[in-house]
Amino acid sequence: MSGCSGNHQGTDRRSPETSTASVADIAKEATDFGGIVIPDGVTVLAARNDNGLDTRYQLALRTDQQGLTKLLTASGFVNPLTKTYVVTEKTIAGPPLDTSPSLLKTGDRIQRPDGKYVSRSVAVDERDATTRYVHLQLYTT
Repeated sequence: MSGCSGNHQGTDRRSPETSTASVADIAKEATDFGGIVIPDGVTVLAARNDNGLDTRYQLALRTDQQGLTKLLTASGFVNPLTKTYVVTEKTIAGPPLDTSPSLLKTGDRIQRPDGKYVSRSVAVDERDATTRYVHLQLYTT
């Protein structure tokens, strides 16, 4: 997993005791929480979490088509990406989704080994022929 060293944008958590966590730390927590596998060559742009009644993690990644395919396959997504024109999720890094020439989405709900369910939402910004910005939201409900 690649990360952005020194850039702590997107690490602002709502729990004061965890506000100093790095992007890499939060990304690791998010992948463990939501069963996400980030392949080599995929760059983590930002990671964020907040806790209230529910737990939510957000990840923003940059990759190419091959990295996207590996990410989805290794993470166990079975629903295909489908074309969409509106994505309600807010981005935490990368270009705004409303400027994307092509948007795709997928999602699912998995049961973790501890019995809790996690909803996983994926929005993909196909920015150009090679660049994919992947926005993941992982949350309990």
